[in-house]
Formats: sequence, C-alpha cells, structure tokens
Amino acid sequence: MKILALVLLFFTCAHKIIYAHGECCLSKSLAEATLSDVTIAPNFGLSLQYEYTNMETIRDGSHSVSPDSVLDDVAATWPEMPEEEKTFSVPTRMIMQKYTLLGTYAVTRRLQFLATMPYVINDMDMRMVARGKGGGHHHAVQRGQPPYPKPLAGDMTGSDTRMNMEMDTIEGFGDMTLMGLYTLYTDKPDLPTKKITLGLGVKTPTGKNDEEFDSGDLVHAAMQTGTGSWDPLFLVIYMHAFHPVIFQTNLFYQMTTEGDEGYEFGDKISFDIIGRYQATSYLNPGLELNLFYAGQDTDHDDRYSRPDESLIDNTDNTGVTSLSVSPSLQIKIPGTGGSIVLKFQQPLYQHARGIQQVVDWRAMAAVSWAF
Repeated sequence: MKILALVLLFFTCAHKIIYAHGECCLSKSLAEATLSDVTIAPNFGLSLQYEYTNMETIRDGSHSVSPDSVLDDVAATWPEMPEEEKTFSVPTRMIMQKYTLLGTYAVTRRLQFLATMPYVINDMDMRMVARGKGGGHHHAVQRGQPPYPKPLAGDMTGSDTRMNMEMDTIEGFGDMTLMGLYTLYTDKPDLPTKKITLGLGVKTPTGKNDEEFDSGDLVHAAMQTGTGSWDPLFLVIYMHAFHPVIFQTNLFYQMTTEGDEGYEFGDKISFDIIGRYQATSYLNPGLELNLFYAGQDTDHDDRYSRPDESLIDNTDNTGVTSLSVSPSLQIKIPGTGGSIVLKFQQPLYQHARGIQQVVDWRAMAAVSWAF
C-alpha cells in the first residue's frame, strides 16, 4: 500500500504543478483491467486505478480555435442594444479525475465476474462574454451571480464585458459497472498463447446526475458524476503471445440509453491495439493505439440544454472521433501478485462534431493485486 500511496502522490503533485463523460469513458477502466493480472487471478483480484484528463483545446471539426474567437462569433450575432441581457460561455480548461476500484471473482476457469466503482472529480474554468440591456454592461456577471459563482478576472471591449470564471468542483461516486467475462477459446489452460474473451455487462445509474447550480439550472451533463441510465456493455478481447512480445486487441461497445433526467449520451465504441514487451520478469514496457468514437448526445426533455448561453450545453456540439497513442510501463512487484501500471495517452487525431473542447492528454496509474 505504500507503493500505491507513492504512485498516487506523484500524480497528484505533478498535476498541482501543472470527464466528464465523452472521451473520459468507461472503456479505459475496463481496458486496464484486461491488461492487468486481476483477470487471470485464480480466485479474485483487486485494482485501484487513477485517471487525470486535461482538456484545453477547442476544436471546430478537426481545426483548433481559441475561446475568444468563439465568443467573437457569438457576440457578432447579438444586437448592439439587446432588449434582454445576453451571455455566452465557453470552457477554457476542464480537469477530470477519476479513481476506480475494480474487483474480479473467478467462478470457473472460463467464467469471471467483474465490478467497478468510480469516484469522479470534475473542475472547469470558462470565459464568458456578456452584453447588457440597451448596450450597458452586464452587471450580473460582475457581481458573480449564478450559474458561475466565482469570477476571476474581467475586461471590457466596447459594450461587452468578458470575464474568466471558475465552476465549483463537482465530485462524488459515479456509475457502477457489472460485467461477466467468458473465455470462449484458449489454446492452453495455463499461460495460453492465444485467447479470446467475451464480455457482457451493464453500467448502472448509481452516480448523481441532477447536481444544480445556485440558479436552479442543472449542471452541465458532461460534468455530472453520473448519467442516470442503464447501458448494456459488450467487450471482445483477443490475445496472441509471441514471447517475449504479447499483442492484444480490445473492442468495446457501450449502447447508451436515456437517463432518468431525459439526457442520453451518444453510443461509445473503442478499439485498442496493444503491444507489450516482457523485458524482464518484472518490467514490461508497452505501446497502444486507441481509436475512440462517441455519437451525438440527445437531451430529450431539454433540461440540460442552453445553446444560447453555453457552448457545452448544446447537443449539436457533442460526438467525437479520436486516435491516440499510449506508451505504458508495467512493473511487477517481486514475490507477490501485485503490479503497477503507468500510462500516458496523447491524441494524434481528433475530429469533433460541432465546436467542443477535447482531450489534450491523459495520465493513468493503476495498482493491481491477484489472489
């Protein structure tokens, strides 16, 4: 446990120096489980995973744009002297952290049950433009009224006020996942060189998805800790060992459904190609290519949608395709069933539907133990 504490402390300190849903998805936690020793544990396994996702870049399709250019385009559509106050905000930085406790239990040699429980911490900074009635300045923003209660700094351009804002941290337990893993084929009962595993499960609505601002508006759907939906999950894993190199492919599909507050995230598909080199008995460097697709969200009851006020409260700006590369390092703890995995994920290509903030990088750490 001292090793676990040091790993988590390292990542926490590093981030001090320096999802949401969407790309920060369930498939990452399940993929880490399939690469660790918990899924080959003879009895049961435990894993504690940590993810830190940094999002700053805003993309219009595959092109990056600045927050102020987005605000300029929106403000250009407003009348010089509006009858009602006009405001619009864009995110300038999102930090999404997730701790996931994962456990497995082997019922037979071929059948295994898996469960995950995440704890989510979401933070967001944004920039707002406001134009007051009759061309005056937007005093509500200057007073720091909801929905963004923490004004940081402001400036004025003509009849507009622009201000950097900070949202209160949203944190809590996320959606729990239950899954069964069945070994469809293996060439050897012990230490196989070829193996096909099928997974079938469900994501449950245990996380909170009705967090509100002081104004009574619901917090952005992407920043809630839960979704309110029951989502079927499907997983296919193929492993082929060419010792000392091991290759693995993971295909994951999350069929999303409508949540109890009327919001439905787009379906998610991920495909991972993974290579790991057994350099020594205790040190295994690896490299991954991660393809991810998320479909467009639907706000059936329009409870989260404020397209005239916020970039991220518009379902036209949801859905993304990305390709990432992820170098990793697995360290096995001598004389035990424990291992540590460190991973860094860097997007190579991203195409956003509409205009939205995307992942700049993601760091992950996991400590696993097989019993």
